[in-house]
Formats: sequence, structure tokens, C-alpha cells
Amino acid sequence: MRDFIIYSKEQSTRLHYILKWILEESFLCTYHWTDDISAFESSDYFKINYSNLPLKSDLQIIPHPLLFESKICNQKIVMGNWKELAIFFQNDHREIPFDIFAASFYLISRYEEYLCEETDEHNRFPHRWALAFKENFLNLPLVDLWLSEFKKVIQSKRTTIHFPAKTFQFIPTYDIDIAYSFKGKQSGVQFLSAVKDILKFDFLNLIQRISVLVDKQKDPYDVYSLLDEIHERYALQPIYFFLIGQRSTFNKNIAYSHSLMQNLIQSISQKYKVGIHPSYETSDDNELLKKEITIFRSNKSRQHYIRFRIPRTYKQLAQLGITEEYSMGYGSINGFRASTSSSFLWFDVGENKVSNMRVFPFCYMECNSFFEQKYSTNQATQELEHYYQVTRKTEGMFIPVWHNFSLGTDRLWRGWREVYENILSFHHQQQTS
Repeated sequence: MRDFIIYSKEQSTRLHYILKWILEESFLCTYHWTDDISAFESSDYFKINYSNLPLKSDLQIIPHPLLFESKICNQKIVMGNWKELAIFFQNDHREIPFDIFAASFYLISRYEEYLCEETDEHNRFPHRWALAFKENFLNLPLVDLWLSEFKKVIQSKRTTIHFPAKTFQFIPTYDIDIAYSFKGKQSGVQFLSAVKDILKFDFLNLIQRISVLVDKQKDPYDVYSLLDEIHERYALQPIYFFLIGQRSTFNKNIAYSHSLMQNLIQSISQKYKVGIHPSYETSDDNELLKKEITIFRSNKSRQHYIRFRIPRTYKQLAQLGITEEYSMGYGSINGFRASTSSSFLWFDVGENKVSNMRVFPFCYMECNSFFEQKYSTNQATQELEHYYQVTRKTEGMFIPVWHNFSLGTDRLWRGWREVYENILSFHHQQQTS
């Protein structure tokens, strides 16, 4: 039997949301809620007393007010430690010395992002304001680790309870920001790029550009057949996200209407899942976001430059029919933005309701390693292995973000294809060992 009964004096949308995610989605169990003390104490289910009352139960969790509030307000955060893990919303209870339900809700709902008005240079929530960054647990799926310890506490109370193992998932994803380095560009863009090569005395690039354009050499960003071989070799089911927005300072892809782009999207969509990569400006322009999603017609999305604001962008995406959202990470540093590697339905804290849009967090993007963290290929390999191992340990989803340009033959990215192939080989070894 893996049924739980939860007693609390009152119920709320927030409480049921987090109970469903923890007990049903994460633990693969069933829960029942009650405010009837007699029914609670006489139940044969595993009894969790979510109140300050001294009831007959298997386990008591002292509640923090957060899950019974309907407003958004600054929360007092005092850090502590439990099982060598950072905790907050603490109390004096010995077994579970913090409100694990409220703390988990605070992190996965991104509650703190509703309260932060400061933005970075791309009008994004700055990672330096995140509790996980300030308290040095950004590199850990802290909520998942809490839940692993929570299971142990439950099983110490009733040894007959066995939790089914979740299936660890490795889902490679690719953001196609620039489908080709040289091919498909407008003649004016080609001319200006060639002039820049000459002015910078970069004659190797100029020669390569000409060779590609006259079909004497493969475009350095054209790695699609190579990726096909990799996916077949390691039995992977990737997701490709295509940028289709008009060219601008931050949108550099070839035109969506170009035959090269059309053929590429058609070819990949016949073999793999594809999603929309809404352009840089869509974070500020709801009509543009609607236009791009309407054109591309996919239920999967990841924002270009990871440029989104909660709740505005997420609310618009959900309204436009996006049911799988893959932007939950940072475009400025690697780590677990929502402190979990598992997917979850987006909860709109402002409106206090659950959406139909499922969020799939990522913890690693090679551009963060390269441009933001200034890592060498050796450092990036170690970082990737860390995120892979901690995600596998907690039976989560390992969803790295790569770009086709980093896996090709561009001189800037020399050695990074090997970084990717190393983690794939490491994954294969773990799967077969």
C-alpha cells in the first residue's frame, strides 16, 4: 500500500498542487486530504499531520504560512541544514525540521521571481538574485535531494512502503539559432560579412565562406547528419528548437521562408520532435510571440536567449497552446533554476492556479560554459558529468542544451564536439553497466 492521508486544518490550491507533485508525480503514490481528525487518526494509510496539533500520526510536518496564503509577499528566509542539505522555513521538529512542502513550492514555483523587479542586460531575472545562487546550491537539484531523504524518513516509519523507481531520462536538445554559418544568407549580409573578413585579415574564414557557397566544402554549422548518427548510436530521442523570427541584432538565423530552412525543418521533424524557439523580441511583444507560434505550430517551446519573465511570458505561452516549455534554466550560468530536474506543471502564483503547461527544466547549456563561465573543454566535461550524475541519482531528467554551431567545425568551438561525445559515451557506459 502506498496511500497517504494528509491532515490540515484547511486546504488550498497551493497545498494540493505541491502534494500532488511530490506524492503522486515524484513518489508515484496516492494521497487523500482530510480536516476530520477522527477519520485521520483511524486511517490505515500513512498519516502525515500537516498542522501544529499533537495528533496520532506517522509523521508531523509543522506548516509554514506560505501554502495557505493567497497573496505574494516577501518571505523571511533563514537558512539551516538537514541531512547535509540546505533548508529554510525551519521549525523545531526533530525528524523534518522544516516545512518541506512550502519550501519545495517556493523553489519550483519560482516565487522569488515575482518579487524581483531588477533585470539583467537582456531584461531577464538575474541569477545573482536567486536564493540558490546566494546560498550556493544552484548546482544541485535541492528539492529532489530533499525528497530522496523524505522517502527514507517515511520508510523508517513503515518498512512495508516501497516507492517505485522513476525512470531517469536523458533528453538532448538543440537550439537552432543559426542553421548555417554561410549558406542561405541574403546577398547583402554575405557581402558585409566578406568585407569584415578582409578588414580583420581573416582570410581563412573568407576562403571557407567562398568554398561553402560554391559547394566545394560543407558548411561548418551543418552537423545534422552527424547528429543523426549519434542519436542512432546511443538510441536517443532529441528535441530541436527552431528560431524563425525576423533577422535582428539578436536573431541571426536564415529566413524561415528560405528553402534551406524549410527543407531542414521538414527533414528533422520527420525523425524527431521539434519546437518553436521564439525570437528575442517575443519576451516583450505578445503579438509577435503569437505570430511565431501560429506560424510554426508546435506545442513545445524554448525562449531564445532564455529571455522570459515570470509570470508574463509563461502566461502568454500557456494561452497560446504551449503545453511543454523548456526555458527553465539560465542564459547566464549553469544550474538548477527551479532546484529540480523533474518536470512540473507551471503554477501561476499571482493567480493562485495551476496551468496546463508543463515545464521541463534544463541545468546545462554549452554557451553558458563557454561565454559566461569561461570554462575550458576539460572544465566543461567535468561540469557536464556532475550535472548528469546528480540528475541520474535523483531519477530526474537530464536535458542539456546544445547548439549546432558548437558541434560543427567552426574554429571558435574546437574541442566542444568532443565534450558532447564524452558525455554521450559516459551515459552509454552508465546505461550498460
